[in-house]
Amino acid sequence: MKPKPSKTFTRRLHRPFLGALLGGFVLLTAANADAACNDPASAGVDWSGCNKENLNLQSADLSGADLVKTRLKGANLKHANLSGADLEGANLRGAIMTRINLSGANLEDANLRGANISGANLTGANLRDTNLKSAFLTEANMVGADLEDADLQSARVQGAKLRGANMEDARLDNADFSGADLKDADLDGTTTFRTRFNNAVWSNGRRCAADSIGECK
Repeated sequence: MKPKPSKTFTRRLHRPFLGALLGGFVLLTAANADAACNDPASAGVDWSGCNKENLNLQSADLSGADLVKTRLKGANLKHANLSGADLEGANLRGAIMTRINLSGANLEDANLRGANISGANLTGANLRDTNLKSAFLTEANMVGADLEDADLQSARVQGAKLRGANMEDARLDNADFSGADLKDADLDGTTTFRTRFNNAVWSNGRRCAADSIGECK
């Protein structure tokens, strides 16, 4: 009768094998993550957590893309299609986003400070807790967008369409909403210190006076 190997011997035999197996799994996972970040721009791409700072993505189709916590600081996204994309917590500080399509996109808690989003389509977008401080939103279409608790201090929002938008508790201090359309927008709890509403359409449909600062006169 052959003697059985001791439990100690068995454990010693298995440890190198398990270590190699675990190491291979970690390397494979890392390789898959790198592969996702290196994937070309396309609809539905998964770039979550990737570094895409200063990248030229002009006219790219990133509709439905996973861009959660993606670093896109200073990126060129002119005329790009990001409709339905998930950009929660993404960093888009200083990005060039003129005429971008962000309809139905999720930008909750994203950083768009100083970004140029002029003429953008943000209809129905989720912009809750979004940092839009000093952003350029001139002529942007934000009809039905959710801007609750968003920070728009010193933002330029001239001529923007905000009909039916939820702006509850948003910070609008020193922003310029001259000529903007705010009809049916929820402005409860907003802060409007030195905010310009010159010739804007107020939530009740009334046209504000040309010298409306801090309130609609």
